[in-house]
Amino acid sequence: MTPNLIMRFQRQFLVSASLLLAMGSADCLAQMGGPGQMGGPGQMGGPMHGAPMGEEPSPSAPEPISASDLAVVAYKAGIGYISKAKDADSDAAKAADDKKRTKALAKASNLYDKALDRFEAAVDKDPGMVDAWNDIGVCELHLGFYDEAVMAYANVLELKPSYSEAYENRAEAYLGLNKIAEAKSDYMTLFKTARPFADQLMTYMHQWIDERQRDPKGVSSDDLAAFVKWTDERASAQ
Repeated sequence: MTPNLIMRFQRQFLVSASLLLAMGSADCLAQMGGPGQMGGPGQMGGPMHGAPMGEEPSPSAPEPISASDLAVVAYKAGIGYISKAKDADSDAAKAADDKKRTKALAKASNLYDKALDRFEAAVDKDPGMVDAWNDIGVCELHLGFYDEAVMAYANVLELKPSYSEAYENRAEAYLGLNKIAEAKSDYMTLFKTARPFADQLMTYMHQWIDERQRDPKGVSSDDLAAFVKWTDERASAQ
């Protein structure tokens, strides 16, 4: 073998050996975690994942509460108050004397007022919550806010025209305002679409007539007589 050939072979051998050494070093470094590091991930000298040593991990931010969830929370609170208010109404009806009756009615009014606040908070967060609008009307009806109750039921019926209870309750609010024609109109709607609610409303209409016969509260005798005749005709029509 000539000297030139020997030198050429030696250079090729050195190049091949260098490549093999470089490849082997890269594998070792990868296993140890990179240049200048000893050990793998999570070991001394290796890359650390998570919080630095001596520090607690930062807590994740809480999920934001949606407006609809807040509306449901407020609505459920209102339901709790209105349930207690109805119990107080029942106590007033069964009261043995005027003092107990007055006390029970005052308790009921306070509870209806608290329920009203919660239902209003619910529709503030979710204006499309039909049941909350209806219960706003229920509270306002019991508190004697008849104009406001009519508007609440108008919102209910705009959102859900088939909401029969809203027609019945709105008719009661109309009667509270001595608006007999409007109450009769809601009754006829129920008579055609939801007879059980129409029957309930007719019972209330008779109660209203009895009250106005004792104390007209602005209803003329002619209007009251005409309404009595109309209710009698409706009773015979059933």
